[in-house]
Amino acid sequence: MVKSATMTVVCVLLHAGCAYGSPAAILADTTSDSRQGKALWVETPEATLPPAGVPANFNRHLARLPQPPSGVHLPAPKDRPVIVEEEGHADFTHQDNGPKKGTIRSAIAPGYQYTAPTLQGVVSALDPNKQSPLNTNQALAFSSKANSYMPNAKLIDMSAIKVPLPTNKWWQNLIIEQGIDPIHPYPYVVKCLANASTVGFPKFQASATAMTSNMVSDWQIGDSTGALTQRLVTAYDALGVQVVWSGGSGNTKMAARFYKGLPFVTYEMTSIAPVLTTIHAILKVEQLALTVNSYGANSGANATKLASQMADHPSLTQVTLNDGSQWLLVTKPTIQWKQTGNSQLTPASGSAPFTGILQMAHLGDNPSSNANVLQAYVGTYPTEGSVTYAKIANKQGSGRSADIVYFYKTNTDGGGDTSMVYSPSSVSTSMQLLTFVLPHHVDLLPSSSILSPGLSGYRSAKGPLTAVAGNIITYSQPLDGTQSFEGQHTMPASDKASIQKQLLIDVATSTNVTAPDPYFFGKGIAKIARLYQIAQEVGDSVSAATLKDKLVAYMKPWLVTCSNSDPLVYDTTWGGVVSTAGLADPSADFGQGRYNDHHFHYGYHLYAGAVLAKYDVNAFAPLREPLSQLLRDYANPSYADSQFPYMRHFDPYDGHSWAAGLFTFADGRNQESTGEAINAYYSAYLYALALGLQETADFYEIILNMEATSGRRYWHPTLAQAKAQYIAPFTHNAVGILWASKADFATFFGANPEFIYGIQMIPFTPATRLLLAADWVKEAWCPDGSSCAGGMKPAAESASGNGWAQFLYTALSVVDRTTALANVAKCTPDDGNTLTNALHWIATSGQQPVG
Repeated sequence: MVKSATMTVVCVLLHAGCAYGSPAAILADTTSDSRQGKALWVETPEATLPPAGVPANFNRHLARLPQPPSGVHLPAPKDRPVIVEEEGHADFTHQDNGPKKGTIRSAIAPGYQYTAPTLQGVVSALDPNKQSPLNTNQALAFSSKANSYMPNAKLIDMSAIKVPLPTNKWWQNLIIEQGIDPIHPYPYVVKCLANASTVGFPKFQASATAMTSNMVSDWQIGDSTGALTQRLVTAYDALGVQVVWSGGSGNTKMAARFYKGLPFVTYEMTSIAPVLTTIHAILKVEQLALTVNSYGANSGANATKLASQMADHPSLTQVTLNDGSQWLLVTKPTIQWKQTGNSQLTPASGSAPFTGILQMAHLGDNPSSNANVLQAYVGTYPTEGSVTYAKIANKQGSGRSADIVYFYKTNTDGGGDTSMVYSPSSVSTSMQLLTFVLPHHVDLLPSSSILSPGLSGYRSAKGPLTAVAGNIITYSQPLDGTQSFEGQHTMPASDKASIQKQLLIDVATSTNVTAPDPYFFGKGIAKIARLYQIAQEVGDSVSAATLKDKLVAYMKPWLVTCSNSDPLVYDTTWGGVVSTAGLADPSADFGQGRYNDHHFHYGYHLYAGAVLAKYDVNAFAPLREPLSQLLRDYANPSYADSQFPYMRHFDPYDGHSWAAGLFTFADGRNQESTGEAINAYYSAYLYALALGLQETADFYEIILNMEATSGRRYWHPTLAQAKAQYIAPFTHNAVGILWASKADFATFFGANPEFIYGIQMIPFTPATRLLLAADWVKEAWCPDGSSCAGGMKPAAESASGNGWAQFLYTALSVVDRTTALANVAKCTPDDGNTLTNALHWIATSGQQPVG
């Protein structure tokens, strides 16, 4: 750990080393805590920057290959809301029994998707506002204990946000530790200090092992009189979070709602003496004049109508800084900015309190063109965001899909008119919301949705950002219709005998589970459940009976009698199921007590439960309630649940889950094992199917396919995709850890290529095929077509026949069945896998035999 008067940096060595920007470039935070520097904050991390006191085995490593990382980062959160607009100003307050009525209008708040399902033409696959059928018993299956790691009441409006609390949101840094670590609302990086907010436009750079962004606070926004002394997270919703700054007395207040994919960062100010400070020198401040043409009209009645709107239009100021960047400042009512010194802007009219909105936007790599596009959308910003996972189309046929609908209420529609038609076409350009979407959205959006002319020079760690206009964004998520308990193909008769033979061996030698922690225990019982499933498929009733009995015998102490050595308990502080060891020690069980990786851990448990429920409902019956509570812990589909938060890990904008829990990182949330995330939602899907909960299963099938789509795009890109979305020389077929602001060709437990490829695949189930597109496997096996440098082929060969090698050869079966079969039997399986499972996967999900 390095501490100085100007910086506090904690570095974990995931690569060969950790480099920082030059000392002159690394400045302190301006905060009210122990960091008392006078300048703004900038940092250029070369490798992952975690915190002190994190588990040595932070994410998972396979039991046979213990290679613990150096350590990781520590934090703590809390959340939940409702929106009431009064006196023309939106405030978020918690309601247990619906919204209170405001002077102007009332609306249910963020976090409770009451709005989008009411849009005409949109029918939700599962109503998230009703109690889930998974929640059949309010009695907890586990004993209750308080967590000694408490929410920080100085960071959260405790009257507005109550248990159950979110623990893996993209903005989690706001409510853990001191709350001053950055969040990443693409394309910006933001810090929320006690007395101000900072906004930076990160620049990305890359080495062969990491693509990173310099986390810079280009601007600080605050009150020149020092009236702002406290900031609180006061609400959140499915897509964003609200932060409010206030003073000890008076009505001075500043509020911001942070959403990913907005070109403008917006602040609502009440009685503020605004001051904008930059770490750069200000070279030019220029007031911009609006033109009717910028509204898409130049004559006739339309021009007259829009001219009247322009009279009440926000004022625009373009600022040029000495780093070459240009920014657009938007205010309503008008502020004429004057420059004070080299690096500060204040209102030219003096210190009269300002009440209105301030918006900031970086002008990208083409300031003139981007400014022309942006000015048509100034003044509009979201007040609430919600997501609807629409009913599955073509449910009985081919081409199955489900619409994913992002719906934003904005200030220009009075907070949002939920009766509006399911189309933004009736909304004038000047009232629409301008947003960015990610590469996987562009793949799935109709081309007509893309704004033209658009915006250029904006990106995230996932690649370039593309502009779209409208309060509603809808894309069609394709669904792989072959997901079930069985594989993609019927087992060939020629494979059945060898699978049956190996099954008898594995039943006798590979079904003892001794792991004391939830993760490795989960892998162990899921391994047995896979064998149980295979035994049923091949018709081996004797082995199936043996495996069922073992499964029940192992699961009951964990889930029914709670008599295992590390019992699961319900955490009353945050609202979730954690291990006893994890509750006592943040470094135990991979950070289990701090909500790291719950979807990875409990996904294994749910898979075992799903298989048992399918084949023996009586044996499953005592396990149903505790298993349902584990599912509600990591993938609760209901906002009405008072015990568990909604979808703890899943991020609907990014289309995938986040891990890290209550640990804070400068790089934001991360996810390493997409394979285990896919397993978590595959298991949830199978579990709902086995229980006969079709609508719930439909919901989880959509989430599963979204996770897989993002997994293929960002963790398993083709080389062409990697070159387009990442930065050379970081152009790999695989990403080991993807963060909010960086990408690593490494894992938390080592940088071996077999780790990086393999961790994205485990465990091998029929759902793994969603990640392993044939074109990708062929290319990733030998990227350069000759030496295969950096590919899976040399990685498998160097893994010395261990579990990682078996995973890679199993994946190869998608394009080369013969080589795969010739090698998997030579490998020692991972502790969560068997040769039977590898052979079954090759037979039912890999390349089919000829003839």
